[in-house]
Amino acid sequence: MVADDIQKGLEKANMQLAAGDFKKSFNSFKKIMKTHEEVAEAHFGMAESSIAIPKLTIQEIASYYQKACDLSGDNPLYYASYGNFCFEYGILKKGEECFLKASEIDEENSSMYLSDLANSYYHSAHKFSTMYPNISEEEIDIRALKYVLMAFNLTKENAKSRIDGIED
Repeated sequence: MVADDIQKGLEKANMQLAAGDFKKSFNSFKKIMKTHEEVAEAHFGMAESSIAIPKLTIQEIASYYQKACDLSGDNPLYYASYGNFCFEYGILKKGEECFLKASEIDEENSSMYLSDLANSYYHSAHKFSTMYPNISEEEIDIRALKYVLMAFNLTKENAKSRIDGIED
């Protein structure tokens, strides 16, 4: 495939994905990836379309996300999507790393990634708390609040003074 053919293949695969034809989309992305392993969008597309491929393991899907991030390290969408995937399956540390990286890459939208991180971490950590017996509910809440403060660019002291200003 030459660059033009790759672009056409990506467009086709993305249209299949948008239409909800996940298996065809996955196979189209895979075809591109087999001949051009350096195409980050093909790896990302495989990860995104894998929703309907039950035989794929979490590790395989994660490897597609990771490869896309490795190949296109400046794409915050890849990191945020990978982070969402991780939180969906209770992979807290990697989920945090991904969202923090997305917020670092895209400083203009950093607060969005950090607020998503706070919310995703909070819900995932509570949902999968049995997988993490060494993390207490209080620690989960504190960590999520830390990300909320980061999202709003507030120190603990600023947050405390603003909370004191809230009327019941």
